[in-house]
Amino acid sequence: MRRVLLVSFFLLFWMLNGSAYAASLEKITGKVELCRCNQDFFVQVQIGQEVKIGDVLRTGPDGKAVLRLDAGSTMSFGENSEFRLGGEIEGEKQTLIGTFYRGVLRAILSKREGSYIATPRSLIGIRGTDISLTQKGNAGFYFLDEGRVGVQSESTIAVLDARQMTATYAGRKPLPVFTFSKSSGLSQARDKLSLLTSIEIPPSLKGQAQLNEILARWIINYAHYLADAGKAGDAETALLIAEELTSKQNVKGEVLLQIGGLYFYHLNDVQGALRSYRRIIREYHNTPYYENALYGAIRCFMQLDQQEKAAEYARRYEEVFPDGKHIQGLDSLVR
Repeated sequence: MRRVLLVSFFLLFWMLNGSAYAASLEKITGKVELCRCNQDFFVQVQIGQEVKIGDVLRTGPDGKAVLRLDAGSTMSFGENSEFRLGGEIEGEKQTLIGTFYRGVLRAILSKREGSYIATPRSLIGIRGTDISLTQKGNAGFYFLDEGRVGVQSESTIAVLDARQMTATYAGRKPLPVFTFSKSSGLSQARDKLSLLTSIEIPPSLKGQAQLNEILARWIINYAHYLADAGKAGDAETALLIAEELTSKQNVKGEVLLQIGGLYFYHLNDVQGALRSYRRIIREYHNTPYYENALYGAIRCFMQLDQQEKAAEYARRYEEVFPDGKHIQGLDSLVR
């Protein structure tokens, strides 16, 4: 709430002071639309068209756009992106460049102390920067190639230097900063981000989905590392981000199973573990994680002293997995 109020104050201040700073569309391809401030409809844009404070720019599934802010600053948007221009006021120490709601963005910005890019869940402080962002729902990723930025979420700031990244999830502090390189497993995601925001490269209808799956797979592995390092809260954040990003049933089942294990073994939250296991049982029973979810639920019911429910789930396990890997342990566990 604090971030939302801060951003709203900035916008109101600039509008009242009436500085008519505008950007312009330098390059476009595919479907790119603009909704003027206080208007209700989006219209297709043209190269060279002015974008003013409060205007909302969005790209379609085949759309890309490059927005020129000044001689040293551009913002490149990939497919299915949405951005509201916040504006600049010459001489002001604190300015909101704009709010990035969804999609993929690369911002190459000249040094501007006290300037910010906002997302629905974070603020990014700009100090002369080449940063790429991807935003989906409650999850956001931030890759910094040059300069320095501070990513603020829930009153906590993660400071990124060149070749570092972090990620955020609604209502949680940013993940620990991670240095990315060709050997880190993030290079494929970083390369995909570059392709998605390059106006010269034809857009791919699958590009954003591929990027999300790459990031989901990496952050699942990162969650393992965080849990092993004793950072269970950060591991939980990482897994929630992975669940937000992926659209694959098998990956969602894997994430929920890991969340269940994290709650059960690391966070002493048996009820939370049971919720995750039961979601797999209800929604992802066709995935390879159904068997372990059933067994995990049985263990949770026993911990909660709900023997009848544990026995019910044990009978279900024996019915579906008569030769399952946990079959020998069921009798000693339930009886």
